[in-house]
Amino acid sequence: MQPRHPYRDSQPFPYSADEDIFELLDEPSAPKSASPYQANGTQKAPDTSRRPPEENEVSPAAKRRKRIFSASGAEGADSSRQRGIFRKKRRRKRRKLWQNLVCAAVSLVLVGAAGLGIYLAAATAHDDLWLDLDQIPYKTETILYYQTQDGSFAEYSTLQCTQNKVYTPSSEIPDQLRQAFIAVEDQDFYRHNGVNWKRTLFAIFNEGVHAITGWYPGGVKQGASTIDQQLIKNLTREDESTGLSGYLRKVTEIYRACRLDASSDKDVILDAYLNTISFTGNTAGVGAAAEKIFGCSPAELSLAQCASLAAITRSPARYDPETHPEEHLERRNYVLDQMLAEGYIDQTAHDAAVAEPLVTTGNSDPERDETPTDWFTDLVMEEVITDLSQQYNLSRSEASRLLYDGGLRIYTTVVPELQSAMERTLQQAWIYPQPGKQITAQLTDEETGQPLTDEEGNPVTGQVTVYPQAAMVSLDYEGRICAVVGGLGEKDHSRAYNRATQATRQVGSTMKPIGAYVLALEKDQITWSSSFLDEPVRQIEDEETGELKDWPANFSKTYSGENLLVADALARSINTIAVRVGEQAGVSAIYRFTTQKLGITSFTSQDKASAPMILGASTYGVSPLEMAAAYAMFGSGGVYTTPYCYSSVQRATGSELLSPKVESRQVISADTAYIMNRLLRQVMVGEGTAAGYSVPGSMDSVGKTGTTSDNKDHWFIGLTPYYVTASWYGYDESLPLAVNYNAHPPTLAWRNVMAAAQANLEPISFPVDDTVTQQRYCTVSGSLAGDGCPSAVGYYKADALPEAVCPVHGG
Repeated sequence: MQPRHPYRDSQPFPYSADEDIFELLDEPSAPKSASPYQANGTQKAPDTSRRPPEENEVSPAAKRRKRIFSASGAEGADSSRQRGIFRKKRRRKRRKLWQNLVCAAVSLVLVGAAGLGIYLAAATAHDDLWLDLDQIPYKTETILYYQTQDGSFAEYSTLQCTQNKVYTPSSEIPDQLRQAFIAVEDQDFYRHNGVNWKRTLFAIFNEGVHAITGWYPGGVKQGASTIDQQLIKNLTREDESTGLSGYLRKVTEIYRACRLDASSDKDVILDAYLNTISFTGNTAGVGAAAEKIFGCSPAELSLAQCASLAAITRSPARYDPETHPEEHLERRNYVLDQMLAEGYIDQTAHDAAVAEPLVTTGNSDPERDETPTDWFTDLVMEEVITDLSQQYNLSRSEASRLLYDGGLRIYTTVVPELQSAMERTLQQAWIYPQPGKQITAQLTDEETGQPLTDEEGNPVTGQVTVYPQAAMVSLDYEGRICAVVGGLGEKDHSRAYNRATQATRQVGSTMKPIGAYVLALEKDQITWSSSFLDEPVRQIEDEETGELKDWPANFSKTYSGENLLVADALARSINTIAVRVGEQAGVSAIYRFTTQKLGITSFTSQDKASAPMILGASTYGVSPLEMAAAYAMFGSGGVYTTPYCYSSVQRATGSELLSPKVESRQVISADTAYIMNRLLRQVMVGEGTAAGYSVPGSMDSVGKTGTTSDNKDHWFIGLTPYYVTASWYGYDESLPLAVNYNAHPPTLAWRNVMAAAQANLEPISFPVDDTVTQQRYCTVSGSLAGDGCPSAVGYYKADALPEAVCPVHGG
């Protein structure tokens, strides 16, 4: 037994284990009293710390501990309660912190889930465009139809899909071919719900390890796509695999696969997959692949050949049996091994198939039909692509792919007889003189047609010869585009530049009827025989010389100095009269009317002046299509209708994807429209600028010529009771046409087209407005004709007749 320490306090230690000694030690100690031995720093206290303690004497250290413990004992109960309160507060704070963390985590999860849900909803909003499996049999081509005279529809043209593809129905696909693909691509196909979650999670782990370490745990990148997912990728062509876009695409693909599997039968999914999977070259689907590689249909394939097709799809270039037969055979035999392991074939069949030699046809993809599409098909394609992009929020490339590969059925407005007549006419060079002009322009590659640039990217220019071009477009009076040709000569490529719909050119005098004359007549500011002075309206500064000159100049460069009647001035295209009439109607009013009522989209605020709005000298000009649509009001009783080239775009199964937004509106009164129609008839007879160009036969025809003041653009807008047509002729480069011709080319071309297209149509007349009255008028004064007046018959509104008494010849 050890002896008791002489200085150890016999009292028990006053602190329990749960008391905090450091809090007590941190309490401030009582101030020390001054030592008499240290006063004034003169003496030093004697050192008694080394004095040996007397018997039963308590050491100084023990005394100090006793004082501390005695002081703390009185406060022990209160300190214990305070520490308890502190611990509770600390626990509450920790609990609140954890609650906040959990709430934040849950909120993040909910926000992320909501964001992902919104993304998936947006990303898959139009999945029916791509994932409608009922469309698979029809996706080899898109067909355009026209309406026959008896109201039925017939095929007009077809658009081949972008791949070499032949649809194979389910009854012609052998089971061994299905089993070969399942064995090597998706062994759990009939057991999962569209996604193999085990393989997916391993693939995610594999990618995570690769992102951190740079290597794959399995040695290679592991795929997890099921047949459902591969089908989705084949149909949507979405293949982004890197970055955030790649992860989002994969999430979307998984979501789509689950939906597809839930809504479609497994066998239907498998057959769709077999008809869309890509093989070597540009071939897709087992039907085209079997024919190309083995020269037979899928139903005639041997077991080894079935395995060969299944072997190709993992990497068509690497396992191409023509270019890499050894790699292909190794992969084919692996497919057979998998079929054996899955119990699809027995050992005997396996061994026989492995022993079968690889024999192929050596064929490449069949040559595609490179015949250029015609001008009308081009127009339909452009309009459908634009409308699909807008309605379904697609890029133009996506909309174009849907057009070619979607198996669509497009019901067009084309009239084949009119289209053929127009194409033949614009291929006849004798109608359109072709004076070549040398200009400096950027050179193009002879093979590709692409503009040439130097090493620094600058255009390579040189002397080139350019020739005039032409365009023509016809509509009926319900807005249907019936025919269109966008250039002269033989069409040499598809989706060519279409001058009838894409080019805008100054329209010259063809502007007068749809601006000045029609508005003044609608407002009753003029009548058929209103009289105006043929003299310059004012003088303006010449842009080249800076001198004042008379304006406007007539085409003849002369002024008669006499009063001319509206009917005569319009027929002879007198500029001075048009300006006087137009300024009376109001230039701003013409601008509003043409842009807001007639659908002309190319006018700008700079065009709010007499020259652009009355004489057709606008900044950018107008397209032939918009001019024809504007003139249609003169044959439709004053109704303008939005032009359109198709009536419906449908899936082959019958559901509609698109219909055009067609608007019809009454833009002028029916009586104004009919009077303007009869005024335009005067252009075709007598001294009219198109006299002698009426369509042969008894069919009525009216129209207006137009030539710009610089002789760069030549126009004719012609109307028959069936069609309204705009015809243009000029250089693409906007050069002057120094041509002396006996016949006006755009007008002659129009007459020839109408004569051919309407040869078998019943002669009919323009609709007559009953409120319009025919009256004889004095051809000198324009008043109602008296007995002594030289007279002619004019057309008037019943409530807007000219003076009853001729001021020149009397009543």
